[in-house]
Amino acid sequence: MKRIIAIIAILAIAFTARVVYVNAVEYRFTKKAVYQSGETFTLHDLELTCTYDGIYSSEELTKIYGEEVLSYSDESDLLLTLEITNLTAESQTLDLTSLCMQYAYTSGGGINPYLFGYMNPGTGSKCTIAPAETLTVLLPFPYDWDTFGSEKPYDLVLSLYPENVRVRIVEK
Repeated sequence: MKRIIAIIAILAIAFTARVVYVNAVEYRFTKKAVYQSGETFTLHDLELTCTYDGIYSSEELTKIYGEEVLSYSDESDLLLTLEITNLTAESQTLDLTSLCMQYAYTSGGGINPYLFGYMNPGTGSKCTIAPAETLTVLLPFPYDWDTFGSEKPYDLVLSLYPENVRVRIVEK
């Protein structure tokens, strides 16, 4: 019986040592960069500036864009403007479908694809930017009053790995 307990203890110590090694050496935490709304920064050879435009109800969007937008909008939408400048001598592509909003540790969801297409005609979710060109897109995100009304920050997540890059949209 003592022999079985000793074997189990040795296996538990070996397993714990392996988990600690893998987490501490092999897979380190990513570096986190949090930028403020309106701040310009570089990500993957692209210069980005994200600004907060506001929160619009479907009625307000209808007044601005017309009745047609009513079928595309949510009850409320958070609008951001993203200005993208290519800093290289080659065309660059940015996949906007990977962008999402995050409230504290909860995902606030991705871009409203229908409203995005309506607000950015001719621009797909994968934007290709020519050398030294600047592209400006409107990013509509579904807005949740219950989540946004509390005291936690609201972030636009641009990248999670190898670097965690966020833009702090609203700091409560």
